Amino acid sequence: MSRSRRYVPLACWAAVILVLLLIPLKIVSYGYVPGGDLRRHVAKAFTDKPYNEIVVMRPGYTIDHSPGWEWLLRELHQKAGWGEDALVSFSVNALLLCFFFAPLPWLRRPEAWLAALLAVFLARPTLLGNRLTQGRPLLLSETILVVLLLAWSQRESNKPSWLKVALTCVGFGLSAWVHGAWYLWVVPLAAFFLAGAWRAGLWLMGCWVAGTLAGAAITGRPFDLLATAVNTALAIYHEHLPAWMLVGEFAPDTGDLGTLTVLGFVLLLGWWQNKLTPNLFRQPVVWLMIICWILGFQADRFWADWGLPAALIWMTLQLQEIVAGFFGAADLKRLVAVILISTPLFLNATADYHRRYTFNLSQPFLSAQDPRLQGWFPGHNGIFYSVQMDLFYDTFFTNPNGDWRYIMGFEPALMPKDDWKVYQRIVWNQEAFQAYEPWIRKMRPEDRLVIFNGTQPNLPQLEWIDAADYIWIGRLPAGRSPRP
Repeated sequence: MSRSRRYVPLACWAAVILVLLLIPLKIVSYGYVPGGDLRRHVAKAFTDKPYNEIVVMRPGYTIDHSPGWEWLLRELHQKAGWGEDALVSFSVNALLLCFFFAPLPWLRRPEAWLAALLAVFLARPTLLGNRLTQGRPLLLSETILVVLLLAWSQRESNKPSWLKVALTCVGFGLSAWVHGAWYLWVVPLAAFFLAGAWRAGLWLMGCWVAGTLAGAAITGRPFDLLATAVNTALAIYHEHLPAWMLVGEFAPDTGDLGTLTVLGFVLLLGWWQNKLTPNLFRQPVVWLMIICWILGFQADRFWADWGLPAALIWMTLQLQEIVAGFFGAADLKRLVAVILISTPLFLNATADYHRRYTFNLSQPFLSAQDPRLQGWFPGHNGIFYSVQMDLFYDTFFTNPNGDWRYIMGFEPALMPKDDWKVYQRIVWNQEAFQAYEPWIRKMRPEDRLVIFNGTQPNLPQLEWIDAADYIWIGRLPAGRSPRP
């Protein structure tokens, strides 16, 4: 073997690791601040108040949903002195890197992972911007899922070592403590049983029970954590809202034909090369894809958060065998192939399509420190009334210690029942101004109503200020109460 060819495997690994490192760094360099849950998690690091003192909630939400993640961010803020920007960058970088690097220890040809990522990013362009770069603790659960699928799908998983069992319990415990949605692991466990991997499935079930209880125990309130997660899921399920009123991850998926086409192409290529893994329906990862694809028609989160990681792993394992059939491990053509995969992957993942990484740079934020808005924020123990979750995410992010609460937080199903009915009526009537009147009638002088609209809302019971682009804040006129 020539001297140059001896270093081809090392060069390929270096190229793979480098591109996976550069992708999140480039994304964060735009000044990217994802919307949604990341903003509330970061804001929570700056206040000790529980969510039921930040958001008006019905009974049942007794403990923060992701205590481990918010504890970590609070520690980084208080002990390391990290501010908002540092916590945002850490959330996006750390979680995306965990997911990117998770399968590498099990691969002989890491370029297969890059090829799978590129194929899925092309087939489902919204995956990276809408899910993987959101900086949410969900990505830790996805990382653990990837590891478990690779580590427990081997034949020796029927007789796992105690180290493997212990590490699996730690993984389930971290998921319960950091992410909170412990009950969703029922779906991957079902995939093992459907694949006929009974012993591995039973071992995993035992690890899941032990790890979940241990992760919940870390909070000091284990039953509250477990019950709150289930109560929240049940509240969402019993909303019975039409699909167009649901938030993205709870809305039904359309079947993701693009990703299915890619999977079919890989299947045919493996069959053509006679490299296809035998016993297709004896593989837990295949059953997980099937289950989540079907459940995706009910809620997109099953396919986007659990099915697609499984699809990526299955595709990677197939492509690994296919690539090995084309190039030897030390073949210079292999290094060329790695570069030809890495370059478009980096450019595709970091391209700012439709301002997916820079939308926040021109986004208006409401600040209680703005002199123009003095007196327009809620007073002591006041309430921000709004049907827009963005008001909570964005305003809590910029005012984490605000002395008020939000009627709408991170999930409509958690609103008090009467307020949820008003919310439903407003959304059902496409935010017609008259639909807000039940809230106006119950407003106190310290409360505020926020409506996102191009012009001043036609609600003369309140006085209004154009707080920012399309954001109007209404309050009761001084010394007056709303007319019945």
